[in-house]
Amino acid sequence: MTVSEATSTTGRPPAPRIVTASASGPDPDRVLVFGDAVFAPEESLHRAARRTARALAARSGRGADVTAVPWSSWSGQTLRSAAAGMHVANYDVVVVCLSSSVVHSRTTTSAVVGAADRTLELLDELRPELAPGVETVVAMAHQEDSAELVRRLQLAREDLVVLDVDPSSTAGDPLFLEVTHLLLEQQRARAGSPQWLRSTPQPFGRRYDAIRRLGIVDAPADAALDRIVQRMTELFHTTGAAITFLPAGRQWSAASLWIPRGTGALQDSFCRSTVLGSGPTVIADAWDRDGPQVARRGPIRFYAGHPLEDLDGTRIGAVCVFDPAPRRADSVELDLLREFAVLARDTLYRREELHQDRVRWSASA
Repeated sequence: MTVSEATSTTGRPPAPRIVTASASGPDPDRVLVFGDAVFAPEESLHRAARRTARALAARSGRGADVTAVPWSSWSGQTLRSAAAGMHVANYDVVVVCLSSSVVHSRTTTSAVVGAADRTLELLDELRPELAPGVETVVAMAHQEDSAELVRRLQLAREDLVVLDVDPSSTAGDPLFLEVTHLLLEQQRARAGSPQWLRSTPQPFGRRYDAIRRLGIVDAPADAALDRIVQRMTELFHTTGAAITFLPAGRQWSAASLWIPRGTGALQDSFCRSTVLGSGPTVIADAWDRDGPQVARRGPIRFYAGHPLEDLDGTRIGAVCVFDPAPRRADSVELDLLREFAVLARDTLYRREELHQDRVRWSASA
């Protein structure tokens, strides 16, 4: 239940929009990659990001979200402009791929110094937007003359990880995967890690902006979302399920079973609590007076929800299942709940991309 794959062609396909692919597992790591040097050369960014997410999840036993941003170091575009509109503070590891044209033929001292200085300038422009404690990796397409550039970058910044990668690998660069995994493990062992920061409530305005860009609130019913909700009730054996969004002042159910689709009051919203953290929320019995009261007492007694995120990790709503009867909290397969959150996200953004394509086609016709 991940992003759809673009058709593989000979050589890398034309640069797509920013994509995020996910692998199942709890408490996922988030990796942001500018460029494509660490990915297999004949894969689309969709497929490459998914392969990387799965490889990281297999190493860690946690989930993984990998966002790939089309970017080339020779284009003159800054990292900051490439990530315009994204909340890069949601990521644990940020990888910047230098193209072979930057690495190649840096044989003179002045050329190496110039390439190193330019790379550090790009990173410094982006750094204020990153979370404290984020790990930054510079990955350079393998060339036999890149050793001096690697050395100079390592000397310039002790906290910078510099990798010489092989862009011809058909499965992505194994050194990059191993180093990224080790960085994540070390990072999680430190206090105040980006993972801890990500688990805290996000600014409401950020959520409202992301929902507004999607244009999902007050939109007509979507058959694909309806099918997801139907499948959730079947697999979780619940009476109800929903895909909800939390714009300013209300809850909007874009797809729902048992509870009516449409606008609901925040006082009745269990999902209002779900979006405050990065993990699932499970309430065995909402009528239990000894438990936390997250919504007004109503027909729902059992609730399980997982945050629904946009491509950069901003929490915009939730996918949830619920029932009029209480259930044990450990009766829910949380990994499956996250997979439905990923599926809903990918369905929403495919819908948005198709809409943008139609707008562009109409404008050019």
